[in-house]
Amino acid sequence: MRTLALSLLALGLSGGLNLAHGAGLHLSCGYADNEPRVEAKRIAGRAQGVVRRESKHVLSVRTAAGVLRFKDEPPYDEPLAGKHHYFCDRRDGFILLQVENGSDFTGVLIDEASGKTIEAGKDVLFSNDRRAFFARVQPDGLDGEEWTIRAIDGKPSWSGYSFIEKRKGEFDATLETPAWTDTGEFTAMAQCLADEKVRWKVKLTKVGSQWQWLPNRKCPAP
Repeated sequence: MRTLALSLLALGLSGGLNLAHGAGLHLSCGYADNEPRVEAKRIAGRAQGVVRRESKHVLSVRTAAGVLRFKDEPPYDEPLAGKHHYFCDRRDGFILLQVENGSDFTGVLIDEASGKTIEAGKDVLFSNDRRAFFARVQPDGLDGEEWTIRAIDGKPSWSGYSFIEKRKGEFDATLETPAWTDTGEFTAMAQCLADEKVRWKVKLTKVGSQWQWLPNRKCPAP
């Protein structure tokens, strides 16, 4: 079995992996090139007059509520250090920025109508009714990704990892192709580490006070 590099996130309600986004709104930072000319081309193609690189370390976003400014933090030129912001995507009134904070690669989602900023990830996938969204983050040193589901107001409803834990700190199946169903349920494809041919569809399901990926299936021993 594979061992976690980080402790599990708390569960509760109040990659690279492929995203099966279907009809849902999908914003992505699915590229690694943030060289100034490349970013400028993205801005010109998707957010002309809305997103602007004011200076090398200041990115501004014009919303109906005013202009938001995202300022990088030093050290600016050391690998995996400081904090940096880059424009990723813009669709249907939402903007996604990539945030490189030290060795963690995350994102911030901006609602153009309200000016609200919401913690997100390098991919954002909305449910079909736009009442919730899925985001994924790649932390440094983790053999997998952190997955989070948030309500549209930014309130987290579930968080976990891109694998199914069998015992605390161990897993034998990864999760791929996260997707929303038409009825608002969240699904993924599980795949055994020891035998990649063993794949099955799972759904995030609340059992008592805990959330689980069901149905359970035993993977072969490595």
